[in-house]
Amino acid sequence: MNNQSVHELIPFNTACDEFILGKYILADIKIASILKIISDDEKIKNIVSSCIDDYDFNTSFSLASRENEKGFTLTIPTEEKEVIAFVYNLLYRFDNKIYDFYDFLARYFKNEGEPNGKEFYNFANAIIIPFKQAINDIYSKRHVIVDTDDYQTNYYNKIKNCVRLIMKNVDNYKLKLNEKEEFTMLLNSLFIASEKNDKKLVYSLMIALDYFTKVNKKSRSAYLSLEECFT
Repeated sequence: MNNQSVHELIPFNTACDEFILGKYILADIKIASILKIISDDEKIKNIVSSCIDDYDFNTSFSLASRENEKGFTLTIPTEEKEVIAFVYNLLYRFDNKIYDFYDFLARYFKNEGEPNGKEFYNFANAIIIPFKQAINDIYSKRHVIVDTDDYQTNYYNKIKNCVRLIMKNVDNYKLKLNEKEEFTMLLNSLFIASEKNDKKLVYSLMIALDYFTKVNKKSRSAYLSLEECFT
């Protein structure tokens, strides 16, 4: 991750670290702080939005929660996008008092024989640290282009090849005529921006395509294939 991207993520990372290194006291304020930074930062908000779109938290939570002879355990998903969707939904429920944070800790993170307060440490390590890492990893894939000619050439070529394939099969998305025209205009602009190695415009168009394909869900798979070019 380059210095600019590190700088852009400082407020989010700081808020997560303040929670991780903190105590019970003011946990609700620290959760609210993390959520506010996500809401205020367009790039992070875009990442989270793309992850929680159509995400079934209730089903995921049922799969993550287990009961044994010692009580309840919670094992969150491991795939980056699912980590973000799961934890964001969880934090949202704490912030809106749908779940009581302290009851939740006592239920899922308090192990027998551990000193008081260890459940907060367990929660931070199991929930907040993976969330922070997943945001940082996806952010770096979307918003960083390594400053080497070979990498940039490969990066932009992947986007152009992907756009060509989408355009070739654009009728498969079953869009209305006006939707198809808007979609192809965005794709053509993305192709041109990639030919010019225009990093800023590429990311702006990806945000526009993200929004378009969320509204026109039949074309969502096209955006997801473009996302893969950033890995």
